[in-house]
Amino acid sequence: MLRLLRPRQWTKNVLLFAALVFAEKLFVPEALLRASLAFVCFCLAASSAYVVNDLVDAPRDREHPDKRRRPIASGEVGRGPALALAVGLTAAALALAAALGTGFLGAVLVYLALTHFYSFVGKNVVILDAMLVSAGFVIRAVAGALAIFVPSSDWFVLCTLFLALFLALSKRRAELLRAGETASLARPVLAAYTPGTLAMFTATSMTAALITYAIYVHAVLEKYPWLGLSLPFVMFGLFRYQLLVETGGLGERPEDVVFHDRPFQLCLLGFAVVALAALYLG
Repeated sequence: MLRLLRPRQWTKNVLLFAALVFAEKLFVPEALLRASLAFVCFCLAASSAYVVNDLVDAPRDREHPDKRRRPIASGEVGRGPALALAVGLTAAALALAAALGTGFLGAVLVYLALTHFYSFVGKNVVILDAMLVSAGFVIRAVAGALAIFVPSSDWFVLCTLFLALFLALSKRRAELLRAGETASLARPVLAAYTPGTLAMFTATSMTAALITYAIYVHAVLEKYPWLGLSLPFVMFGLFRYQLLVETGGLGERPEDVVFHDRPFQLCLLGFAVVALAALYLG
């Protein structure tokens, strides 16, 4: 049951703290508490979506060399208990979201609707599948701001969109490179992609992410002059991730890059140190 919740993927929900950090409210107890509750809420909502996705994908997962070990696909968890778990998680997420305000509740409802649409329809539509995944990250970024009642930066939201699109397309490319001609058995939409088009798409989205972050930094440079020092870390992180997708086979599960690649970990640490210093000490 615990593996069915995919706790390793809860790292994606750290994005809900972005607004807290960049709004300089990291050390405000009430804002920190609300952001933490928002993080828990999205972990519950995301896990409910993962359970539903695994219920829908179980027949295809059995054809995948790794996904066939998932609890539902392998038969370790029955469909009835899994469905009951999904309903319980959704109810808990909505109850907590309602306690955090109507704006945040609306974001959670949109997120759940979007992820379920992805599970049943969107994942089978080429390009739209990656766009829906990236939209989930944008909703997280906006929801983090709604939870603590601060406005969202347009450039930061755009950067989040392009970064998430880069990650989603990189995942598709890693899946295609790894599975080759049998890729469509586990994910039918892969049959509509080619390595060349995915390489172009990932390069475009990576460039857009870097440019929009640079524009965001430029927009706040007068207030945070040290924040420009974070740009080399963003550039290294994007290039390193792309390299790992092409040579290391880690792009199929983005969280594996965070947990296993030491240079990428050091890059994230460096970015965090520089960004926090720029925002809170500059």
